[in-house]
Amino acid sequence: MAQKELLNKKIFNFPPKTSIKIVHKKIPLKLRSSFGTSHSSTTVRYNSFIQIKMETEKEDGQKIELYGLGESGLPPKKPGCYLADNNDICSYINDYFDFLDSLINKNKEKIIEDYSKDFNLILKKDIILPFSIYYLFYALDYCPSNKYEYANASKNCIEGALWDLCGKINNLSVIDLLKIPQKEKISTFYTVSIAPDEEMIACLDLGLKYTNFIKIKLNHDIEKGKHTLNLLNNKCKEYETKLKDINIIWCIDLNSDFSDPNKCETYINEVILDYKDRIYMIEQPFPIKFIDIEKNIEGWKKIKNLVEKNNMLLYADESASTLESIEPLKEIISGVNIKLEKCGGIRNGIKCEEKAKSLNLKIWIGCMVGSSILMNMAAVLTPLSTYSDLDGFLLVDEDSHPGKGGFTWDVQNNVIHLSKDIGLGISLKNGDEL
Repeated sequence: MAQKELLNKKIFNFPPKTSIKIVHKKIPLKLRSSFGTSHSSTTVRYNSFIQIKMETEKEDGQKIELYGLGESGLPPKKPGCYLADNNDICSYINDYFDFLDSLINKNKEKIIEDYSKDFNLILKKDIILPFSIYYLFYALDYCPSNKYEYANASKNCIEGALWDLCGKINNLSVIDLLKIPQKEKISTFYTVSIAPDEEMIACLDLGLKYTNFIKIKLNHDIEKGKHTLNLLNNKCKEYETKLKDINIIWCIDLNSDFSDPNKCETYINEVILDYKDRIYMIEQPFPIKFIDIEKNIEGWKKIKNLVEKNNMLLYADESASTLESIEPLKEIISGVNIKLEKCGGIRNGIKCEEKAKSLNLKIWIGCMVGSSILMNMAAVLTPLSTYSDLDGFLLVDEDSHPGKGGFTWDVQNNVIHLSKDIGLGISLKNGDEL
């Protein structure tokens, strides 16, 4: 398997005595088994990782070094859906570096004034950020490459590292830094992807060691869907009979594999309704682009009614990629799955949550396949949600993870507990270099 690859690196100096080094690396993550969806199947993921290291010298000569970590999950590119790869993010970061260079020592007062106001809306009281941090956020928000479709995934990994660093500067966890409500117990799903039977059973066995909530990937194939759900249902019944006090709940992810709502209706009736008492929600059966949904909008409204009539919910994932994309979907969905790579980072994730709730939609916090760094970035938003799927790092072989720490699984109570450690709660396994 390929090794880590350095893609971008630069040091920025801020007066009086602060230096910030930003490093971008492509790191291969070996998966425990193949991960298949209606779109692709992979055994290795090549995610983008960012480390922002700040070194400051205090008046007494003492040097302080802190670093923040960020990650973006990068599935194989798919038009209109998965929009970035490592080359795209490398290009974005080069533009980000150039833009940041042009800003240093310019417009200091205005940048700090503007961002102090903006950040007061999301930061708790008495949070202090050095002016260099404001510059890094400003460059991120006004980078010339924000016009490209790969910008959101690029912005996400930088912003994750910035928030991790901000937490460490203030000796607080990122959740304690932000105006996000506290939530003690968070339920999260584990994903069984499209794979040969023995691999799906192995995935289910692993997932049930952590949680009774299982997400199942399917496609439009009716016979395959019937076979898969029967196979997994029989295995779930074995667990429930053996352990007696558990109730295994599913969600079904169709990954935008239907263009015709009539065919989707047939699929739901023939494949899914037999298991409706197990199923919390069905995710993204419809096309990704609203222009394609709109052609059959009445049909998709009918699908929502069918799903909700059977005490399930219908969520959008790929279609609800940005703040602007949520409202047009409101008549055909019950909720939205918010992912950091889609929306462009934690701040935009909060805005998407606020928008969805204003439309009486439920919130799900999802993730791409990734390491514990990415999972703990997404975990920051989970107190805003009903459910989540933060299993992406469990799909990755332990030796592939560059970081350690973060939230913990409470298997007995079927929940996760968010980390109270500073920043994202993650440290690097080997020293302090990514």
